[in-house]
Amino acid sequence: MTALVAYATHSGATRTLAETLAAALREVGIDCDLADIEEAPDPAGYDAVVLGSGVRVESIEKSAAAWAKEHAEVLASRPFAFFSCSGSAADPAKAGRQKATDAFLATLDRAPVATANFPGWVLMDRIPLHERVLLKSMRTPTGDFRDLPAVAAWGREIAPLLGA
Repeated sequence: MTALVAYATHSGATRTLAETLAAALREVGIDCDLADIEEAPDPAGYDAVVLGSGVRVESIEKSAAAWAKEHAEVLASRPFAFFSCSGSAADPAKAGRQKATDAFLATLDRAPVATANFPGWVLMDRIPLHERVLLKSMRTPTGDFRDLPAVAAWGREIAPLLGA
């Protein structure tokens, strides 16, 4: 069984989650490739696909949405999972919900077999000035909120849904 873990990232946090996820899938016997959306990976040669995207200003990365639209037919024809990564996912008031994920999923022809919203990081030195100003005005907490063991656990949990 083969799987593609494709990701779109702005500051790098989503890449670290995708790497952790791919490693967990490999541990349970899935032959897994990892690719940045910027490399334009072709999902057609895989049995399953996982797409991950960072969230910026309540939207998934435009490159991730465009890639999913371009490959909609392939994604609808095999097991497909989606995860998002954002600093706001660490907010207990959100109860695991992410508007950006919900809005993206509503554009798909078929629902993924699994979705997750993982905390990322808000590191001001990795964010463009105009976004820093916005985040400071919103009093956004800063820091590294990633929970890599939770990402690995999700990978082991979704492996059977991907066909492993």
